[in-house]
Amino acid sequence: MLEINHLNISYHEEEIVKDVSLSVGTSEIIGIVGESGSGKSTLINSILGLFGKGGKATGGEILFEGKSLLDQSQKVMRELRGNAISLISQHTEQSMDPIFTIEEQFFECMRYHKKITKNESLKTAKKLFEELGLADPKKVLSSYPFELSGGMSQRVSIAMALANQTKLLLADEPTSALDVTIQAQVVDLMMDIKNKHNMSILIVSHNIGVIAKMADKIGVMFEGKLIEFGKKEEILYHPKHNYTKLLIDAIPKL
Repeated sequence: MLEINHLNISYHEEEIVKDVSLSVGTSEIIGIVGESGSGKSTLINSILGLFGKGGKATGGEILFEGKSLLDQSQKVMRELRGNAISLISQHTEQSMDPIFTIEEQFFECMRYHKKITKNESLKTAKKLFEELGLADPKKVLSSYPFELSGGMSQRVSIAMALANQTKLLLADEPTSALDVTIQAQVVDLMMDIKNKHNMSILIVSHNIGVIAKMADKIGVMFEGKLIEFGKKEEILYHPKHNYTKLLIDAIPKL
């Protein structure tokens, strides 16, 4: 579904992502782990063409279903974002508009990509909220983002990502702003949703425990490079790089 080949990304001539290659298959979860500043978020945002000021791809390619994403127009990329490819950001409440209710934002998310009435979008929202374990969907829809807890915001963000039957879900540190018990719930939720909707997930996190729980394959990023990539069992039990060994040793043991 997604193929990244020898990708290089620079900001103001400084190389941040260096010669990264990986692939994501249909209904597969790929986890990228590494410390803050290793280039994980830059990598995941580049798939959607969200380079930010001064950022650009200086080499390599990103292919989605065989089509290059790096040479597409902004119009094509806007159609892909939130439709075929969706993003869950680290701070979901900050990624929503504070002056509009969840109901209004959910409707906007759907009507941008298809002809749909407000009532139809509400039915979709309520169905997804129930599936995601959000009690009282009507109250959630009438709420503003700041009125929701971190766990509720994350569930709403997942629901919005699923609203248009997305094929690839990008998750940028989706559990880092949550407490440990809610982290576990969100991880289980994402895995359940992936199975129900036959969806692919690319998740990046500094938390190797979250990645170990979710991923089929794991990549390890260090200073902009993907230093290891392979099946979960290979990386966790037979790491080759010293940095990977240090990451695994850092997991707290009871």
